[in-house]
Amino acid sequence: MRFYSKAFFVFSAITVLFNSCKNDLKILAPYKETVSVYALLDPQENRQYIRINKIFLGEGNAYTMAQVTDSVNYQQGVLSVTMERFFNGVSDLTTLGNPTKKQIVLKDTVIQIKPGPFSQSQRLWYTDDKIFTYGDYHITITDNHTGNVFTSKTLIFDSIKQPGIIQPLGFPDYNWIIANPTATPPNYYFQDLSVPSVKRDVRFVTIKDAREYNVVMRFHYRDFDFSGDSTNMYVDYNFPTLSSQSLDGGETMIMSYYSTDLFDLIYSKINAQTPNVLKRRVIKLDFIVTAGAQNFVDFLKVSAPSTSVAQDKPTYSNIDGGGYGIFSCRSRYHISKMFASATLDYLATKKPYCDLLFLGANGLPGSTCN
Repeated sequence: MRFYSKAFFVFSAITVLFNSCKNDLKILAPYKETVSVYALLDPQENRQYIRINKIFLGEGNAYTMAQVTDSVNYQQGVLSVTMERFFNGVSDLTTLGNPTKKQIVLKDTVIQIKPGPFSQSQRLWYTDDKIFTYGDYHITITDNHTGNVFTSKTLIFDSIKQPGIIQPLGFPDYNWIIANPTATPPNYYFQDLSVPSVKRDVRFVTIKDAREYNVVMRFHYRDFDFSGDSTNMYVDYNFPTLSSQSLDGGETMIMSYYSTDLFDLIYSKINAQTPNVLKRRVIKLDFIVTAGAQNFVDFLKVSAPSTSVAQDKPTYSNIDGGGYGIFSCRSRYHISKMFASATLDYLATKKPYCDLLFLGANGLPGSTCN
């Protein structure tokens, strides 16, 4: 982990050197290869992505150069990227399900990103190996042309887990109920949000080594148009980020809301759209809990835009060998719940939500809208 006094790594740098003993002006200093790395390993994901860019040096408009693919991207075959795993300081297996593999060799691919200040074509490195939920992963980035090597490491931790998962985050989930239509789970397994005056909580217990927690409620629904086609849609309700007091785990986190908080957001988001909709059907409600490591939290805080007059601020990096950026970890817990019939009928019949044309529990439009 390193902090730098000046943020020179925004993918471009022009260095002007003055020599007090000479009258010569060196417009550009000798080039030193530097990489920018951004990676968040997530043991709950099936594929891990790592973004590696050049930090380029050149004369002219930096924004114009950033749009040139070769300015920010390494060519195929230039970099070799590998990961190894250590447990209690000893080299160990890297891949779940493979009893012998002790090194992951990442592949590269080019993807298209949204328009912005940098080239839309970005080369990423990835692996489909299923990584462990504990231990430390070490990354090694080698430039095969120059021989330069850049390294970093991060601990890995699991998502929140039993017994720290409290309803409504607990089993059974949406898929279990669909697969067992004759089962009769308790009412509290279904999300009954039909009484707006009730304060509701999302609770869980923190895990070791994770610092910040983000919780999202994702409301899934399906639009049906007049031609008979349908489109799956969703709206996210984001709770404020919470930080644990320590990295030891075992703290109870509580995030509270009222059903109208969720429904008002859904109404504002859907009402802002203007599709040719005949009707809508509520599908399910996801709860997604993401935990972030301490060094990732530090990276985000230091990288946030400055609100002071002085714009000269430190830069965070845990990339060794002359690199900048972050190699860290996060984990994700995800469960889907069905809505109780009373909630479906509430959305279908109560103003202003009934204007959104949601179907009731019987699969029909609401008989009233008031």
